[in-house]
Amino acid sequence: MTTWTEYEPRVRALLEADLRPDGVAAWLAQRDDLQRDVGETYATLNRAKDEDTADEAAKAAYLAFVRDTIPHVSVADHELNMKLAAVRDFEPPDDLRVSWLDLQDELAVFHPDNVALETQEQELQQRYGELTGSVRVELDGETITSTEAQAKLIERDRDLRERAWRAHDAALARVRPELDEIFLDLVRLRHRKARNAGFEDFREMTWRARHRREYTPDDALTLHESVAAEVTPRIRELTERRRQLLGIERVRPWDRFVDPEGEEPLRPFTNVAELEAGLQRMFDTVDPQLGAWFGRLRDGWMDLEPRPNKVPGLGYQSYFPRSRSPYVYMSAIGTDDDLVTMRHEAGHAFHSMAVEERWPLLEHDTNRPELNELASEAMELLTLPYLTREHGGFYSVDEARRSRRTLLERALSVLVSACSVDAIQHFIYTQDADTLTIADIDAAWITVTDELGSGTDWTGLEASRAKGWHIIHLFAFPFYYLEYGLAYLGAMQVWRNARDDHAAALAAYKRALSLGGTVPLDQAFEAAGARFAFDRATVREITEFVMAAMEDDR
Repeated sequence: MTTWTEYEPRVRALLEADLRPDGVAAWLAQRDDLQRDVGETYATLNRAKDEDTADEAAKAAYLAFVRDTIPHVSVADHELNMKLAAVRDFEPPDDLRVSWLDLQDELAVFHPDNVALETQEQELQQRYGELTGSVRVELDGETITSTEAQAKLIERDRDLRERAWRAHDAALARVRPELDEIFLDLVRLRHRKARNAGFEDFREMTWRARHRREYTPDDALTLHESVAAEVTPRIRELTERRRQLLGIERVRPWDRFVDPEGEEPLRPFTNVAELEAGLQRMFDTVDPQLGAWFGRLRDGWMDLEPRPNKVPGLGYQSYFPRSRSPYVYMSAIGTDDDLVTMRHEAGHAFHSMAVEERWPLLEHDTNRPELNELASEAMELLTLPYLTREHGGFYSVDEARRSRRTLLERALSVLVSACSVDAIQHFIYTQDADTLTIADIDAAWITVTDELGSGTDWTGLEASRAKGWHIIHLFAFPFYYLEYGLAYLGAMQVWRNARDDHAAALAAYKRALSLGGTVPLDQAFEAAGARFAFDRATVREITEFVMAAMEDDR
């Protein structure tokens, strides 16, 4: 494993260089070379520990890098940023203007005392992954993983669904007390980081750290209100329709994912090989370039097999900058949701490849998850016409209709959940971290979901409902969730354009992806054919469009 001692001479050379405006391009290329090596090492270690959470050697190697190398890298990055910012009379080229603004943000949020706190934060996040990865569910005399238990929730047998839900909930309950402790530790660490860096609270610091220049916390709260007014009532209508179709008295947590018309669960594939082959056919049909990009992923850059000691519920795309390749991680068990997830993660991978092919530096990539999620969520929707076998996909015409309807309902649900998860974080990170309790967070979550909930009946399950905020993003990716909602608002506009002219919409989508981080976020959305908006009128317009499309599928 590469250590700091191997990186340090290269950092020193960059710091000691006589940097003038006409030498910045070469200096940035040299720095990029270093960043690619550091990033490759981190991605490799992270991949190894996620592919087997019980691998003690992989965990030790990852933690050693986090503890012994990353702190030095963080300090070096800050020193290099200061050196670049101090170059007199340097005017960044157009393609690096956004990166230059990002650099100012990074200088503003850095504080040397936070380096050690960030190491502690990563160690706590690693413990979260170990705990959730170790969860085993006892169901009907069999021990299964969390992923396998959750897959039972699409079965038509309601008694089986309830047993699976309760068994999974009981397994989670055993680790919740320690997860609560971990989370409070994380909140306090994050508050200390914000105060060290001179911010009022972690929310204010996060806005700067995430380069959110196009919108404010108040804009986010406006979106919460817009979604509560326009989307939540539609979701509750869909829940009531589900209740009627299922012929049940009330919709319980284990009734939310079964086909409401009583059809057998969609089974698009039986193994990972079938999934990969089907996706290859689909992407080849959608666009030759997408097909070629997916073919690259199949060359050892995906881990899709379900097995014990993978992090449950975790699907992601990461990037190996030296190899110049994305990597996709998930556990595929043959469900329609798996197929959606793979189209989503493929969208992320295509984004990485589009930027890599167009621009020479990592600095040209985007730091904005809103655009990253637009890339992935739009790909979920742009592939809808290709779900049938006649177009290279997995389904009959009727099965494709069911899959499409499910995805559209999910997209609206994500608008609600994105605002819910964001709202609880606005609460958490504007409180006094020293006095905040888990009971406070649980109670706040109930309040949030009273306003934004789907109409599911949680009677007798109140303790479990209160832990709905126990998701990986709050532990590992704070204030990363509203992006899913903002991106779906954009993605649904891209899809609406595609229904009129699929080729033009796909071309605009690919063009927007290739911009990377070279333009502001709202301009990237515009390039994709979408408005970046928070207002109630836009939310209403998009919601009505999706509801009408769902009605067409009935």
